[in-house]
Amino acid sequence: MGVAGGAETGGTQRRASRSGSSARASQAMIAPDASERAAGSGAPDRDGVGARVVGPPAQDAVRIRGIADEAPIVLWITDAAGACTYLNGAWYAYTGQSESEALGLGWLSAVHPEDKPEAERIFLAANAARKPFRMEYRLRRADGVYRWAMDLGRPRFADGGGSEFLGFVGSVIDVHVRRQAEEDLRRSEANARLGIEAGRLGTWSLEPDTGAFEWDARCAALFGLPSGVAAAAATYDDFLRACHPDDRARMGAAVAAAVADPARAGAIAEEVRAVVPAGGGRGERWLAVAGSGFFDGAGRCGRVVGVMADISDRRLAEAVLRERNEALERDVEDRTRERDRIWHNSRDLLLVVGADGVIQAANPAWTVTLGYRTNELVGRRFTRFILPEDIEPSRAAMEKATSAEDLPHFENRYRHRDGSIRWLSWTAAQEGETLYCVARDVSADKAREAELAEAQEQLRQSQKMEAVGQLTGGIAHDFNNLLQVVIGNLEILARNLPGDAARLRRSAENAMSGARRAATLTGRLLAFSRRQPLAPQPVDANELVAGMSELLGRTLGEAVRLDTVLADKLWRAEADPNQLENAILNLAVNARDAMDGGGTLTIETANARLDRAYAARNADTKPGQYVVIAVSDVGTGMDKRTMERVFEPFFTTKEVGKGTGLGLSQVYGFVKQSGGHVKIDSKPGLGTSVKIYLPRFLGDSAGHGEDTGEAPAPAGSRAETVLVVEDSAEVRAYSAEVLRELGYRVLEAPDGPSALDILERSGEARVDLLFVDVILPGGMTGLGLAERARALRPGLKVLFTTGYARSATAADSGRLDPGMELIAKPFTYAELAARTRAVLDGPGGPAGRVSAH
Repeated sequence: MGVAGGAETGGTQRRASRSGSSARASQAMIAPDASERAAGSGAPDRDGVGARVVGPPAQDAVRIRGIADEAPIVLWITDAAGACTYLNGAWYAYTGQSESEALGLGWLSAVHPEDKPEAERIFLAANAARKPFRMEYRLRRADGVYRWAMDLGRPRFADGGGSEFLGFVGSVIDVHVRRQAEEDLRRSEANARLGIEAGRLGTWSLEPDTGAFEWDARCAALFGLPSGVAAAAATYDDFLRACHPDDRARMGAAVAAAVADPARAGAIAEEVRAVVPAGGGRGERWLAVAGSGFFDGAGRCGRVVGVMADISDRRLAEAVLRERNEALERDVEDRTRERDRIWHNSRDLLLVVGADGVIQAANPAWTVTLGYRTNELVGRRFTRFILPEDIEPSRAAMEKATSAEDLPHFENRYRHRDGSIRWLSWTAAQEGETLYCVARDVSADKAREAELAEAQEQLRQSQKMEAVGQLTGGIAHDFNNLLQVVIGNLEILARNLPGDAARLRRSAENAMSGARRAATLTGRLLAFSRRQPLAPQPVDANELVAGMSELLGRTLGEAVRLDTVLADKLWRAEADPNQLENAILNLAVNARDAMDGGGTLTIETANARLDRAYAARNADTKPGQYVVIAVSDVGTGMDKRTMERVFEPFFTTKEVGKGTGLGLSQVYGFVKQSGGHVKIDSKPGLGTSVKIYLPRFLGDSAGHGEDTGEAPAPAGSRAETVLVVEDSAEVRAYSAEVLRELGYRVLEAPDGPSALDILERSGEARVDLLFVDVILPGGMTGLGLAERARALRPGLKVLFTTGYARSATAADSGRLDPGMELIAKPFTYAELAARTRAVLDGPGGPAGRVSAH
């Protein structure tokens, strides 16, 4: 194919045939074996040098070109100058070139850039010499992929064999598969050579029929032959004679068996010794001989090919290893005797336990320490000798030790054969399915620890009451501030999430749920010993008692059995649910303490109607419908004198350090604040029953259930100003952000003096609400700030907030003065919005006295 020159286009006939052949020509590059059959489209001359061209009639030329366009291979023609004047449809379908792009010199643009110079050179040389040519290059397919192609061309001459050179005629065939196969074969052979060289292997072959045996120079060297010995002169018998006499028969049998049995696939794998010259005598070298036979269709082995490798070093290492193993076995025997001496003479208790908990071995120290002989222990479970209370912890310790963890330290109690108790301290380690344990008697240490613990407990009891109030208050305040920041920012996050962020919304809701549970836990801890403002609402007492079962179970301990008798169709009570939980918890703890040795504690619920006669006999009791919660025990009971004083603050019948005397007084105060009644029935030795009567809720309970709904938060306006006073910057920032979002104008101060300065400097400017933390730094509490602020502005409304709500209660009733409200931390966006709006819209009042408890 050609270079620059004139172009004979073939015009109309070429284009007319192209559309009909393009589908078939997309697969125009036929199988490589076609290259052996087609070297050009012209008929070769007698001497095979060129093609004679006889000018056909015009109609025959058209027909021939039509046939060429339908051919499944690429056919081409050039003129005497080397310019391509014709390419059939297969070329255009394969390369994607147009006719104008391919003719003349254009076909070269489809050749790979790296191959193009050489292809052009070969073609020019052939065209100049007017001789056939054959070359291979990479040709770009229509999809842009290059594939190897073979281009064959023959010169064509004018009719009669004259010297007039007309150009070339030829074909192009896809040989990509053949080229790849050749490349794969070259790579495989190269890899095999590399493997043989890297493994320092010698190669050999055997023709079973003739006995001809060939080996390479490396094989000859392995058998001790000098370098340069002609390996081809060796025979199979020479190979066998070079093997050690003790290995010769085995090697020969292996070869014979492989040659005779096609089922073995001619496999040979033997290790033999070669007898080689060494130091004027003869030595031995270990060789690994491997080979495979090749069988014909009749099952006859025509050839065996294999390799050899020197394995003397490996065999020597194996011999050394055997010697070391024998030495190790002797060492193990010595160490076993030493271990046996330790086993029998140790004062520590040694024990071997299987994965099933059965004792497999015990040393004689068990007899000395616990009185049991070895045969009384082996075959029995280790738990048989443990105190019942320690069995479950001991099983848990064993499971830990057998779960791929060593047990560094564990203590439990064993019963001596004489019935006494011994404390044992254990360490254990697992090996396989066996647990190896060591124990030491620490009974004397435990006795000394108990004496020390008793003395320390007496000291702790004397300090406890002084510290508990400060500690609880401080922790609650700081923790609720932290929870306020967490809950507040989670709410901001949830409100600002896009509607399609369902996954993030679920994550925010889960985090909020955890934070609220933490807030509930903090409230319970506070309320157990502190008084809080009441937030009465409809309460399902059955549901509340059932929900406390887990908490009560942990509090009462295993020695106390808890029974609940819950009435059907129980009315709802009107009470603060948190304070009611605290009251029940206080009563349950008192009942537990009254049953020193354990017993049954019963909580019952019922509906009750108190008539006027009952109310007349019980002061401060109103007739009406009540929900009754009774807490009964089977403890020591109380006499009449004790019952007369039981509700007095700080009165207690417990030992010093075991009670504050505030439990029943708190229950009494809560019930009375709730408009209810408390009754106690008790007799010495028979137990006590405390009944709480709470008013029945008669209003609409909608909105008081667990599902509080998503009612819109009441908004404020820029005409209303809120002064936020909070020492925690994070809580202050959140509170201010929420209030501004609700529409209020917000002022901020970190402490009381700063807040008073703002009020004094603002002159006649309007400040409608003081939102203040009860506990503030700088020597002025929130209560003190509220009193001074209302002195400056008598109509100022006050909304307290605190993580320690007892400090905001009024002295007598636990309720705040008019114009003052309290919101406990952590509060939510909706709670702050509702409480702010309620205080601002509620009735005002003069500055009242607010005290801290």
